Amino acid sequence: MATTHHFNLDPKQVTIAALGILDRQLTLGSLPARYSELNFTGGIGDVINVNRESRGIPVETAGVSQPLKNPITGDKNVFAAASDRELPSVDRRAPNGFINESRFPVQLTTLAQNATAIGMEQVAFDLRQFGSQVLSKLTRGFAEYFDDTVADFIKLNINRSGLTVAQKGAVGGDVEVSIPTADGTAANMSARALGIRTALVDARMNMNLALVPASERYLIAGPEVESILLKDPEFVAVDYSGDTNALRRATVGRIYGFDIVIHNSFGLEMYLFHKSAMLLASACPALPMGAVTGSVQNVNGIATRMLVDYNYNQKHDTIGLDTMYGLATVKEDPDYKVRNVSIGEKFVRGLKITITEVAPDPVA
Repeated sequence: MATTHHFNLDPKQVTIAALGILDRQLTLGSLPARYSELNFTGGIGDVINVNRESRGIPVETAGVSQPLKNPITGDKNVFAAASDRELPSVDRRAPNGFINESRFPVQLTTLAQNATAIGMEQVAFDLRQFGSQVLSKLTRGFAEYFDDTVADFIKLNINRSGLTVAQKGAVGGDVEVSIPTADGTAANMSARALGIRTALVDARMNMNLALVPASERYLIAGPEVESILLKDPEFVAVDYSGDTNALRRATVGRIYGFDIVIHNSFGLEMYLFHKSAMLLASACPALPMGAVTGSVQNVNGIATRMLVDYNYNQKHDTIGLDTMYGLATVKEDPDYKVRNVSIGEKFVRGLKITITEVAPDPVA
């Protein structure tokens, strides 16, 4: 009895489905702001220019005429007439501001790709659910790779080491804290948690000084920091385990305005930043002429290409996903100032907290 192909796959719908699954599987990869291009004609190493929003148009005082004083001495019931008011002698026209959207480059540094071969026997006898058996496995690998590369980028770039002494005086710098090594006692657990919470208050102050938006702030840490916080009697964790979104499942709570996201890539360290602190730019090359079929789609700011090809030698289909992407920190406008200190194009939308464990002094 002849077997027939029981999958009728629309490349466009499959690509959109893959991106939807990928978006739900991302943890750290969901944190950066996103920008994508579907009709990109370049390749790895090329640069995409992305607009950076200006913070706002400043308000300036204008020459308004002064309140009049009643010229009639001693008479409180008679008020000045309009004819007593002098014409303004200064220009009261509002100054013209400018929506100063500057551009900053994001280099495409990575070609992320994976594929799977599906033999004719598998198609005929083994595959029943394409989404769960094939598509979810492809996107799971993508999500893990995205998260790992974002973690590496955070470690290298989320800090304020580029600020001068004067700039750190205006907006604050990175934070360092020492905590006692763990000994299992209640007093020790409280002392360790107090050190972490004190550092977070200092970090929050530095974020506020730099006028970083209060919403969508994240605290990224590893299981070691999570353990310290969960042992803190002042901290109440929030259980997100019933949510299907990977970022929600990794979010263990909220403290001092920061959503706490735990990832195994981090150790005894913390990184705090606003969602706008990082940008993930993705682009896809055009479909190759030799592919059997394929589709390029963009879902929630991630551009991905799906290709389907056929291997005549082994008689199997090859289904693959790929995208080109790069990460960049978002720095400020060239004219950005805080407390009359020029900050310029420096990174202030995040910072690092360095944690050092110190053995207590021996009791005499």
